[in-house]
Amino acid sequence: MRTADAVIIGGGVTGVSIAYHLAGLGVRRVLILERKFLGSGGTGRSVGIIRQLYPTRETSEMVLRSLAVFERFGEAVGGEAGFVRTGALIGVAPAMRPALERTLALQKGIGIQAEIVDPPDLARIEPRIDTSGLGAVLWEPGSGYGDPSAVTAGFAGAARRRGAVIEQGVEVVAIRRHADRVVGVDTATGERFDAPVVINAAGLWSPRVARMAGVELPIIIGRHPVFTVARDAKFGRAHTVYLDLAGGSYVRPETGDLTLTGSLTDDETQHPMDPELLGSEAGFDEAAEVLARTARAIPALADARFSRGYAGAFDITPDWMPILDESAVRGFWIAAGMSGHGFKLAPAVGEMMAALVTGVRSAVSPTPFRLDRFDSRASPGDPATFVSSYLRPSGPPGSDRAAR
Repeated sequence: MRTADAVIIGGGVTGVSIAYHLAGLGVRRVLILERKFLGSGGTGRSVGIIRQLYPTRETSEMVLRSLAVFERFGEAVGGEAGFVRTGALIGVAPAMRPALERTLALQKGIGIQAEIVDPPDLARIEPRIDTSGLGAVLWEPGSGYGDPSAVTAGFAGAARRRGAVIEQGVEVVAIRRHADRVVGVDTATGERFDAPVVINAAGLWSPRVARMAGVELPIIIGRHPVFTVARDAKFGRAHTVYLDLAGGSYVRPETGDLTLTGSLTDDETQHPMDPELLGSEAGFDEAAEVLARTARAIPALADARFSRGYAGAFDITPDWMPILDESAVRGFWIAAGMSGHGFKLAPAVGEMMAALVTGVRSAVSPTPFRLDRFDSRASPGDPATFVSSYLRPSGPPGSDRAAR
């Protein structure tokens, strides 16, 4: 029998951020149990886009707090975040412009640095984008992308320096309860850990982990394929991050003259996936439609050469917002349902979860992320629950559902 003050199940970017922040608040015996290796789940397949404008004040506050960490990661945490400030452009159809203007007006008050650009003026920022069909473009000059694996390693190293213990290759197979309270976990190797706090940060495996404690989470694991193309030599300098919500694709530059791209119109909840298939091959036949949309958005990418594709995935809640809350089983906490934006929010999620567990006042209101908000809602995948706006808070997929 071993003991801990808090056991975190899952060694992705969310789990290690929580461990780092818990240890920073004085929790002495913090233990992460990871079934494979750090970042082996959704974190390692994340596209890593970091954008700022979200539909709720709380989510925007969290991404701003996270962005501040990414910008000075070496100083704030230690290690490298791989943050590249390319700027981010988000193109919307004419019908979506009023919603974009309203949301931006509300969020500028909390520090969102963005402006709306008329399509004819976009050439001053990124002249290679085809603006036909666009009603407006949001420009976030401070946004870009980061390296999820490097951020995970940085938080893990910093958590260890604060005294946290990380055990890899250790799978949790049971969560022990006494009445309505969690008391510990058991592993596949027969080890038993006593702990008054167990945090489910298992990402794509979080519904399975929750069931071990008798808790059902309204989460669907949805498949989201990602494709890599090699840009032609004549393409020139790397492009910005661009989410073409009118056309249905996104692009993010990568080193080595590569571009990551994927769909913004496919509803991942309608494509459930076994998380064990994460990273499996997604071939050219599947990529063809997405690449055609990408070429329409940025015609210069029409000559890009298909390199490879893989199956990514999201753990999706009905409102595409994370669950950051204690369950009905006392001491069993949930940090899951990130819905595609776990990486960009990871620093703030770790900060909020540590505050909730220890009883410290959270810098951002946790109310919108409570588990009980789903008590009277439809289940994941119900079309009635989709937000009819591109401002749905997800990583790559924020499509205009109403216009589809």
